[in-house]
Amino acid sequence: MQVSALIMYIPFMLAGALGFGFLVGFHELGHFLFCKLFGVRTPSFSIGFGPQLLKKKIGDTVFTLSALPFGGYVEIAGSEEPGQGQQAFAKSMAPDSFAVKPYYQKMLIIAGGILFNLVFAYIAVTLAFAWGAPKTPLLFPNNATSTIESVIENSAAAQAGLAAGDSIEGIKTADEVFELTKLSLPVFMHKLMQTLTKQRGKEVTLRINHQKNHEDSGIKEISVLVGDKGLGISFEYLPVKATSTIQALQMGIKQTNFWIFSTVDALTKLFREKSVKGIGGPVMVINQMIKGAEKGFVVFLLFLAFISVNLAVMNLIPLPVFDGGQALFYTIEALIGRPLPDTIRNGIAYGTWILLLLLISWVTIQDILLIAKPYLGL
Repeated sequence: MQVSALIMYIPFMLAGALGFGFLVGFHELGHFLFCKLFGVRTPSFSIGFGPQLLKKKIGDTVFTLSALPFGGYVEIAGSEEPGQGQQAFAKSMAPDSFAVKPYYQKMLIIAGGILFNLVFAYIAVTLAFAWGAPKTPLLFPNNATSTIESVIENSAAAQAGLAAGDSIEGIKTADEVFELTKLSLPVFMHKLMQTLTKQRGKEVTLRINHQKNHEDSGIKEISVLVGDKGLGISFEYLPVKATSTIQALQMGIKQTNFWIFSTVDALTKLFREKSVKGIGGPVMVINQMIKGAEKGFVVFLLFLAFISVNLAVMNLIPLPVFDGGQALFYTIEALIGRPLPDTIRNGIAYGTWILLLLLISWVTIQDILLIAKPYLGL
């Protein structure tokens, strides 16, 4: 990359980093505001790590903003959690302590970050539909068409004779048959992509409408052996026209719900297959945010919303480094009527942190290699 091009790239890099920092900060703001709602002391609120850019005490909270926006925390009095600041008040049993609050208040404080991530996503996606959005796969399946935009060379689709401009209007497998004429386009495209994912390594029959200039134009049925990476095609997407507030709200809720269920499904599959293949780390997230920023504010906003949904779902994982793990600890304590021993709590927490840091390190290396691959000529 030439120096001049790199300089022009800097604003998008900054936008990506700031976007990631915003999502982290908004998540922590959820915890913070629920603490304030229930009168729980918060000694510190920190976003990022590395050199401190800003530090100011407001009320009983020290707010800190650091240079690298990859992480953050709200220190909560009466709640001990590794990585959450100095924790000088972690053992506090004062009236403004988390430890003495009712169980339901503890759960709402813990869930505050997740709730804020989801609220941001619903609002952002609703705004995108209200304002209108350019072509983007982020709004799949609501802006997808069944027309093929491109076919990867030597892919399953290419070998079957599919080409750009063709459209898929039906699919038949050993278990099911469905056609575009009997379903709405978004429902058909969702079912089509789900089916192709399930049928990898198997043969399916596609009902194809070949493009007009194809030597074998018209409606045809062809058999295709779905490869490990699918058919090797991408579909055309339509720009979204600005719409009314009510319709935008309906579509925003529908799209965000689709992301939530898709993310849960992907995470479930990850644990079921015990594989981290395809996971992107912070470097990849920032890289994708930069690409989103390059495509304009609305696409950037949509990508922030998509990542926000992913952060919300990930924090449901019942491990102590996530909100779900903290909720599990406090639920167990509520059931047994006493705190868990520090040795058990801290042992599980530190062990999980080590495993997570190892995973992040490995994923980051893979991300860097993948991003650098075109520049290294690999």
